[in-house]
Amino acid sequence: MERMSFFIFKLTIALMILNFYSVSASEDQHALDAIRAQITVDPSGLLSKNWTSNASICTWTGVSCGSRVKTQRVIALDLSDMGLVGRIPPQIGSLSFLTSLDLSNNSFHGPIPPEMMQLRHLERVYMGHNNLTGTLSPLFLDKMPSLKSLNLSHNSLNGNIPEEIGNLSELQDLVLNNNQFSGLVPQTLFNQSSIRRIQLSFNSFSGTLPDNMCDQLVKLRLFFISGNKFTGPIPSSINKCRQLRYLSMSTNNFNGSIPTEIGNLTLLKELFLGENDLQGMILSPTHRIVFKLTNNLFWDNTYILYELIHIPTNMLTINKPTHQVESHS
Repeated sequence: MERMSFFIFKLTIALMILNFYSVSASEDQHALDAIRAQITVDPSGLLSKNWTSNASICTWTGVSCGSRVKTQRVIALDLSDMGLVGRIPPQIGSLSFLTSLDLSNNSFHGPIPPEMMQLRHLERVYMGHNNLTGTLSPLFLDKMPSLKSLNLSHNSLNGNIPEEIGNLSELQDLVLNNNQFSGLVPQTLFNQSSIRRIQLSFNSFSGTLPDNMCDQLVKLRLFFISGNKFTGPIPSSINKCRQLRYLSMSTNNFNGSIPTEIGNLTLLKELFLGENDLQGMILSPTHRIVFKLTNNLFWDNTYILYELIHIPTNMLTINKPTHQVESHS
């Protein structure tokens, strides 16, 4: 009798688990159906032709499911470069196993739905090159502990970067360039020891950079803040960002002397400092002059010209600042 009871108990638990995953998988399909319903333009017809009830959602274009046959939950959605026009529906928050979302290079418009904060397993968000508007919600950042890459570049997002950016302890890539963000960059961003890339260029950020900005940024390889309204001096402690390969701070309101410590960034490949009110020279670790800035005219009176004095082989490449620096996005 006891064996029979135990068997019935195990069978009941198994049926409950199967029912749970069945319901959850159904929620995934409803979420994908909602996304399809919000698409008003599908030039190639991929979604209308492929996203049908005749096939498993795991075979739909752009959809990837987990490897467990019994669960078959959606873990990745890639609709990039499809020329799609539409809005992101709130039902996207039902894709609870999603780890990667790529909607980049389309024409999605409207705000980022707050329901996305329900996607606690999300690691990568790529929504650059769309027409998204609105602000970056603190809840969006506070509820995604696994987020590693966030790319919202080339949209029309505004407002500031919430302090909650500091709660993303695994964040590696933050790409927000070419939007309408403004205000101060929160100190919490500079406390992210895991971050490798920060791209904030061509917004309206203002204020000064903290003196200790590089104390925690031990893995930072790329720091782009050109085309903003930053003021004050460039922190001399910038040499603590020893992994920097690309540094772009042109077209701001920085003033004072260029920190000679920049010359200690021996891994640096590209440096952009033009269109500021800077002066001085940069020395190599052996105190040889690498290059200096003069007030000679180039294109107009506000442009600063680099005079190359001595560039050790494979140490540094100096380029005049242009919009092409964003090719790393």
